[in-house]
Amino acid sequence: MAESEEMKIVLQVGTELRVTNKGEVVISNPELELAREERAADAVLLYRFYADRGEHIFRLVEPVADHKHMKVHRAND
Repeated sequence: MAESEEMKIVLQVGTELRVTNKGEVVISNPELELAREERAADAVLLYRFYADRGEHIFRLVEPVADHKHMKVHRAND
């Protein structure tokens, strides 16, 4: 992955996500065979790494929780 390029990470319950200090991403899910299938995702993250700052950035883009019934999202909802 090129520095600061976003990487899509598909997660399911039981997925192990490891990120090294150098920004290498390792995803393993010994329990499920569909680990990279987005339709089976429990959550999808976008990940960027800035080596010069030593900064890892994760952004949740597709959560599991259904908040459609709420007009406003508040912390701890």
